Amino acid sequence: MSKATATTPSDAQRDDVPAFVNGQATPQAAKVFADIAAAVTPYIQSAADPQAAYAEVMQIWQGLLDTAAGPLTAAQRTLVLDDGLGAWRTAPVETEHRDIDDQRLPRENAETPFLTAEVVMTDYRSQAYGRQTEVWLGYGLTIGSLTPAKAREALDAIKDFVPYLEAVVELAEEIGARDFEGDPEIAAADREYEERRSRAISEARA
Repeated sequence: MSKATATTPSDAQRDDVPAFVNGQATPQAAKVFADIAAAVTPYIQSAADPQAAYAEVMQIWQGLLDTAAGPLTAAQRTLVLDDGLGAWRTAPVETEHRDIDDQRLPRENAETPFLTAEVVMTDYRSQAYGRQTEVWLGYGLTIGSLTPAKAREALDAIKDFVPYLEAVVELAEEIGARDFEGDPEIAAADREYEERRSRAISEARA
C-alpha cells in the first residue's frame, strides 16, 4: 500500500469508536465523562467531607476504567495514526517469552517476542475504498494480518491446542526425568574414533 494520509474514523461509519484516538478522548467518550461528572458533582458537594467523597468517586471511577479496559494498557487499546503505514494502529501486546527459532542465534531470539498482537485499522478515502480492521498476529518474525473473524478462529485454535501442548509437556517432563549428561572424556574418544574411521574409509577408496 502506498503511503497515504489516513482520515479520522467517521462516526457515521462505525458504532465502535474507541474511547481515545491519538491520546485524546473521542466526542462520544468526552460526553460520557461529562455526564458522569455532572451526576457525581452534587454528591461530592453535599458530602460532609467533600475531599473524601471525591477520593471515593475517583477510586470507583478508576476501577470501572480498569474493568472496561481489561488487560490492555491505554496505548494498547488506543488507535494512533501511523504516517508511514497510512493506517491507525494500537501498540502491540507481546509475550514476555522470547522467540524460539532454532535457525537464529540466542541473542537474536532474545530481541523478538514469541507472540504479538495489535489492531490495525485502515480508512484511507473510506467512501471509495471502505474501512478495514485487522488483527496483526505475530509469531517470531512472521506476521499474519487477520480479519477479526479470522483472528477469533485463530484464538479458538490456540485455546483448543493448549491442553494438548500441556499434555505433551507433561509427558516430556516424565520421560525427561530419566535424562542424564554424558561423559565428556568418552565423547571425545568417540569423536576421535569416528574421525580415524572416516579417514581410513577415505584412504581405502582413494
